[in-house]
Amino acid sequence: MNITQTAAFCIVGSILCLFLREVQRPQAALLGIGVVVLALLSAMPEVQRIRDIAENLYRQSGLDEGYFTILCKAVGITYLTQLGADVSRDCGESAIASAVELGGRVSLAALSLPLFVRLAEIVLEVMR
Repeated sequence: MNITQTAAFCIVGSILCLFLREVQRPQAALLGIGVVVLALLSAMPEVQRIRDIAENLYRQSGLDEGYFTILCKAVGITYLTQLGADVSRDCGESAIASAVELGGRVSLAALSLPLFVRLAEIVLEVMR
């Protein structure tokens, strides 16, 4: 599905959610989540293409591949955190959205810890 089809699908889904929300709020939330999931799935081929190109460029740079893995995981965490928080807010659950965002920040901090340790090691080596 290209972006035009995805956008049209999302617009129709949003309109349906708007009408359904007046009568059956829980079903409207489920419909909204379903539309989001299908829109994300339609973007997966492009995401894989971008990842392949970035991985090829990173491999050519000669840097440790572990850093690329951390970068990909960090991007994934940010997207999933934003998606989770947005869906929670759309369902009227701002406290859950805040918890999702906090969890994402903690996950990013934990994920980046090896980078900070390596940076500290480099600084200590230079200072000696």
